[in-house]
Amino acid sequence: MRLSDKVCVVTGSAQGLGAAIAAGFAREGARVVLSDLASQLASARALAEEIGSTLVVELDVRDRASIRDAFQRVAVRFGRIDVLVNNAGVNRPADFDEQTDEEWQEVIDVDLTGVFRCCQEVLPHIADCGRIINIGSLSADTGGPRTPSYACAKLGVVALTHNLARFLGPRRICVNTLAPGVIANEFTERTMHPDVKGWNKTRLLIKRFAAAEDMVGAAVFLASEESSYVTAQTISVNGGIWPG
Repeated sequence: MRLSDKVCVVTGSAQGLGAAIAAGFAREGARVVLSDLASQLASARALAEEIGSTLVVELDVRDRASIRDAFQRVAVRFGRIDVLVNNAGVNRPADFDEQTDEEWQEVIDVDLTGVFRCCQEVLPHIADCGRIINIGSLSADTGGPRTPSYACAKLGVVALTHNLARFLGPRRICVNTLAPGVIANEFTERTMHPDVKGWNKTRLLIKRFAAAEDMVGAAVFLASEESSYVTAQTISVNGGIWPG
């Protein structure tokens, strides 16, 4: 198995993309740590039973103490962290002239500053030759649609990935961004279907929106030994989107 005995922490893993990545890691033999908000722990524990996860921890990326405590619990249990997937995120869609200060700040705090906090707090625990995978977005390249705060946060994640990859290069820790395209779920069905501000499937070379499971192969690759010479990169899994 490609991730046999790797200790992998996935933030925001009670549902959606985080849950899909966690399940994919478990299938590859990883010791998966599910982490999410207190309100999501029941769902996380149910997923843990399903995939055979070894630990569920409460983690709020808005709270540095919460992150520190969660990572320390993992380190006490396993002695190290091999892979961190920074998946936790929020989105507050709005046209540019309607985005409020509160919406902007919430998204930046969770989607960008939260990644920064997690990357800092994992440093004492992550093993040399480890992996950090930051979840980006197609929005970082396209500027939306209707997501000024989200697009800016995700572009910031790309820059943060580059900076951290430089810092951790001497420890041979690879840091990359996995950038999904449009993932079909309740949120995108509500905000992007059948067409929002010019977005539709005609812009995709593969004429469908993604499933969360479509991201798992790239995530496993980035977490595995196969990616030992891949760092400071953005891996886009988006169905071949073209600008229009």
